[in-house]
Amino acid sequence: MKRWTVAAAAVAALALTACSNASPEGKSGPAVTPPAITSTPPPVITSAPEVEYTPVPITASIQCTGVDTEFSTPGEAWSGSYSLCEGTVSGDKLSPTEQKALTTAYGKSDDGDTSPLGTLYGMCAQNATDSFGYLEDAGSPEQISEVRGALLLCPDHPQKSRVTKLLAGAEKDNRLSEEGRIFGSGVLTVGEDVQPGTYVTTDVTNCYWERTDRNGNPIDNYFSTGAARVQVTIHASDYSFNSEGCGEWRPAK
Repeated sequence: MKRWTVAAAAVAALALTACSNASPEGKSGPAVTPPAITSTPPPVITSAPEVEYTPVPITASIQCTGVDTEFSTPGEAWSGSYSLCEGTVSGDKLSPTEQKALTTAYGKSDDGDTSPLGTLYGMCAQNATDSFGYLEDAGSPEQISEVRGALLLCPDHPQKSRVTKLLAGAEKDNRLSEEGRIFGSGVLTVGEDVQPGTYVTTDVTNCYWERTDRNGNPIDNYFSTGAARVQVTIHASDYSFNSEGCGEWRPAK
């Protein structure tokens, strides 16, 4: 009996020891503590510092026909005689004179395009005796503005006096044309398309003109196979004036 009692007590002691080492879920082994979770801050992104842009002054490159030399200013070309020159520019910082020249030649613009300035510098370099000759035939208002803009860039142009006179004549002719006092061929209504007055044309071949009434009947007419000068007086009572082959009619002087 005593041996059994001692053995039973030993078994009970071992059972108590096993229970004391068991985990709450019934698993054996020591309890495991989970590692602490730490957060990593996001990286700091820094932008590169902005570099301030500095405008670049305008520089010109001018090439004239008949010469391989490249000029950087119109004055460099004035030692020769060139009827046609073309220019290009680089840079974007306009001087006050360059800005005024562009505005005079082409009107105000906000697109920042400086390339038309090259055209004006090229025109400034042209200095032949026939340069700007198209103004003698009454250049268009656009051509007149362009030439005036170019002269602002080169006020010392060797042909300035001549070109200034051509500009004045072209502006006068444009005004007379708008008023109906310079006109060409076709049937023109008196008082609208053409104004009453005395007009002449020169160096004509096979020139015919007629004045008509409201019914289209001729009041007077004329034909010449060739003449150095032809003159006609258009009356306020005329309804229309028609001419063919007579060229340009201008007010008689």
